[in-house]
Amino acid sequence: IPPLTEERRIELVKQVKKIAEEAKVSVRNNRHETLEKIEADELPQDEAKALESKVQELVNTYNKKIEEKTKEKEQELMTV
Repeated sequence: IPPLTEERRIELVKQVKKIAEEAKVSVRNNRHETLEKIEADELPQDEAKALESKVQELVNTYNKKIEEKTKEKEQELMTV
């Protein structure tokens, strides 16, 4: 297999970033659905806020993981 050209590496990095953005959108959509379910359950306000906080914490955690993996893959692809 011949080595990747610089042009092809940049193209692959763009694809990785696109996939990462799709993953983030999916996480946001799941957050939105979960928050709607919390509202629909008509829980006491303090419980609802606690759950919403936990959901946001999880979203932040997974977005951070997505960013880390994206940067790792970008470095891997750009390394000759």
